[in-house]
Amino acid sequence: MSPQALPWWRDPAGLFGQFPRVEGGSETCDWYRIVDAFLGIESDDASFRARFRELYSAFRWRSPHATSNAGWLQCRVQVANGLSANLVTFTGSEEFEIVDFIAGVYRERGYVEMHPSANWRSIGVSSSPTPLLTAQGAHVLVDACHPWQPLIATCAINWVMGMQRDLLFLHAAAVGIDGSGILISGEKGTGKSTSSIALAATGHSFFGDEIVAVKPSAMEVFPFRRAVSIRPGPQSTRVERLLSTAACSTETFPDGTTRRRGDPNVLFPKSSERSLPLRFAFFLRAFEESPRAEEFVPRPDDLKLLAPMPGTFWGVSPAVPIMQLAQLLANLKCYLLNPGLPDETASLIETIVRTG
Repeated sequence: MSPQALPWWRDPAGLFGQFPRVEGGSETCDWYRIVDAFLGIESDDASFRARFRELYSAFRWRSPHATSNAGWLQCRVQVANGLSANLVTFTGSEEFEIVDFIAGVYRERGYVEMHPSANWRSIGVSSSPTPLLTAQGAHVLVDACHPWQPLIATCAINWVMGMQRDLLFLHAAAVGIDGSGILISGEKGTGKSTSSIALAATGHSFFGDEIVAVKPSAMEVFPFRRAVSIRPGPQSTRVERLLSTAACSTETFPDGTTRRRGDPNVLFPKSSERSLPLRFAFFLRAFEESPRAEEFVPRPDDLKLLAPMPGTFWGVSPAVPIMQLAQLLANLKCYLLNPGLPDETASLIETIVRTG
């Protein structure tokens, strides 16, 4: 039986041998600066490259060589006609073992190693006999007929986060108001994006609405401006005006919900590119008719609302990022905030920051 007649993961060495070898860098690689490290994307799969360009256009950069001693990771995707798998190759300033990385940082997803083969390692979920990928060193084979792109993309992004060990990457929004960095956190759907873009639309610096980068040792927050993600619902009047004039795409999710996505550099072109001292954190609760806020001291249970991104946990004890986060919050002015209408909520945050 020929290697291609077997399931793609049964003879990885034979399948790997059918891909042409690619050496050295390429001028067609898209480079993205993720705070102080770099991610390169070069892909024969057009949708994979287009997705990065859509979400991370504000991160585009010349090359990792523009900054000396910067960490970097390049992800190259090869597609070959007639083959049932695609080949993903990772090269970088640090050795990247994707199986160990997935098993280490996505423990809660129930990934397991399966189908051991000489020099190749496969990983999947226990409920399926087919692996998600199989890898040997920097080379990774993925099933061409199934959606491999989300897992490869999140591994690449989180690896670049993880190599920046002096930073915490958190699930939150952030803005800069009069020289102070502000975190806005809360459970899904509580208004992180709505509040942050409402503040940015008034002229404050937009740092991001989904992920923020924080350096605990310096109490600084850094811009992490992915494409703005806007759910259906009430928006600031200024935001509505911006959206009516800026080109935004509409994305439909598997559950049927939609979001508008916009380029933050187009929507908020005057936002600061430099870090700011981090001074305030707002924890969003349930919506109310009129917004209200009260200062409080975060408890351990509140830390989950500022959940570190998976890559933050790579190569360290899970307790380390949690301790850093607790120490970070201990040095901030923290508020519980019940948001109301977007304009009123933005005005309340602005008032607290300017009088606090």
